[in-house]
Amino acid sequence: MKATNLASVNLEQGSDIAALRQIALTLTEAMRFTSFERTRTVTAAVELGRNAIEHGQKGRARFSLTEVNGKPALGLTVIDQGRGIEKEKLDPSRDIVSETGLGLGLRGVQRIAARFDVDSGQEGTRVHAEFLLPEPQGAVEQIKADALAALEAYNAKDPTAALTEQNRELSEGIADRDLLMQELHHRTGNNLALIVALIRMSKTQAKADETRQVLRELETRVGSLSKAHELMQRATDSTDLDLADMLDEVTKNAERAFTGERQSISIKLICPSLKMDNKLAVDIGLIVGELITNAYKHAFKGRDKGVITIEVSQMDGEGLTLKVYDDGVGLPDDAKRPERSDSLGWRMIRTLTFQHEATLKVEGQDGFCVEIKFPAQD
Repeated sequence: MKATNLASVNLEQGSDIAALRQIALTLTEAMRFTSFERTRTVTAAVELGRNAIEHGQKGRARFSLTEVNGKPALGLTVIDQGRGIEKEKLDPSRDIVSETGLGLGLRGVQRIAARFDVDSGQEGTRVHAEFLLPEPQGAVEQIKADALAALEAYNAKDPTAALTEQNRELSEGIADRDLLMQELHHRTGNNLALIVALIRMSKTQAKADETRQVLRELETRVGSLSKAHELMQRATDSTDLDLADMLDEVTKNAERAFTGERQSISIKLICPSLKMDNKLAVDIGLIVGELITNAYKHAFKGRDKGVITIEVSQMDGEGLTLKVYDDGVGLPDDAKRPERSDSLGWRMIRTLTFQHEATLKVEGQDGFCVEIKFPAQD
């Protein structure tokens, strides 16, 4: 017969033992255990529950309807997250007794149970015991129906306990989801860092100037995403990000990408600490990365040195203003407007600006200046 789950109890605190005891009583009564066998089985369940809380940090008990040698039995599985049981303590000649429990110990449970198994390691301990139902018994389906009906009646008497258990299961589900998300973010961060490292390696090996230029731009873009991801993971509030930290990482990444050039180009960042929605902060970082790349490529032709300045200001109720400007050669009077360029970088800048309902203005006299005004956030 395939085991059928009947009920489960989380084991974290002393009050959970009372719930475990009541469910064990309810099931043994529904399964017509004799008074003597009921007392022994309930005591065994309580002892295993106490061990899980006292020695295993926390655990869970699960009751099931199963069989031993073709005969119906009540199964009880208790798992915990402790450090396991020392091998010498699993010696059949010794009893394991909890410090404050009823003194039954695992060996006592083993003597009572028709089937008993312990699996213990550094990741925790799993104890499984099965207790034969008294004879004669009806059909297995009828035993199952009686047990579930008794549990339903028990929950109806104490709806608060049932609700508490449901809430705890929901909390555990959320915790499991958060753990999976942390693992996903960790792997994503590692992959981005690896991609940046591969781009840098390819850049050092590239011989053609055009290839090196493309790899520098790619390094800046992927590096900005990598740093944004890292900052979001470091932030205590996952919905907010400090724009100053974001832009500081973007400028450092750009300087690293363009090192080795004959020119001496410095980047100056003027930005107060501004907490904002992480999407807006990341998008501003991507825009700044593209504008820095354009300045390195076009602003200082025929010059040995220069300065790129990133300036962010915010007035109460008036939104945020981003300025990226340089002291380079500027735009000739007959030059095409770069903000209408069909290059990938400018298409990205226009798209991100539009998404945030911002306005963009470009000036080409006395160097090149891009000013973007973002509306105030809610």
